[in-house]
Amino acid sequence: MAGLFVFIGQPPNSQWVPDAIEQDEYGFIITRPNLETSVRGVFAAGDVRKGSTKQAASAAGEGAATAALMIREYMKTM
Repeated sequence: MAGLFVFIGQPPNSQWVPDAIEQDEYGFIITRPNLETSVRGVFAAGDVRKGSTKQAASAAGEGAATAALMIREYMKTM
């Protein structure tokens, strides 16, 4: 069996994101190292994030683990 997966040029699905959340020229959401966006308390993970690996396993891990942990840390400051 052989397979080919081509995703080059795939635009992010970020049209719904408010203008207050900073995006690059391609529509990818810009995040800090803790995955927080330019809006305090709003986090982004997965393929919509600038700098992501564009891999399903990485996107799931970012959402399920990294972003969730960062949100928990953020909530402790409130």
